[in-house]
Amino acid sequence: TGEDCIAESEADIDVLLEMGFGKCTLSVQGPRGEHLKAGCLAGRRIVTSYPKLAQKFFAALEEPGKPTQIKCISGSVEAAIGLGLADGIVDLVETGTTMREAGLEEVAV
Repeated sequence: TGEDCIAESEADIDVLLEMGFGKCTLSVQGPRGEHLKAGCLAGRRIVTSYPKLAQKFFAALEEPGKPTQIKCISGSVEAAIGLGLADGIVDLVETGTTMREAGLEEVAV
């Protein structure tokens, strides 16, 4: 993590040097095999460690009067769908192994 934490904090910083490591992407994920689009998760239950970034993403997709219910947790975010706590998640992905093992697939990056 790094750029994701800065974006979530909304800090105004100047990047002096890109370090060239840390190849994670922040992605919207849903249950594998449902072939969801990001808009299908707008207005539903989303769990993430990045609530501000998730809210910004889903705000443009929401229908009037149907806000996305975003809950912030730390730890194993990918377990939230299997536990029935969420319909989708927003989480960091590097290789995708943990995502696939949890039965999830990327819906948007």
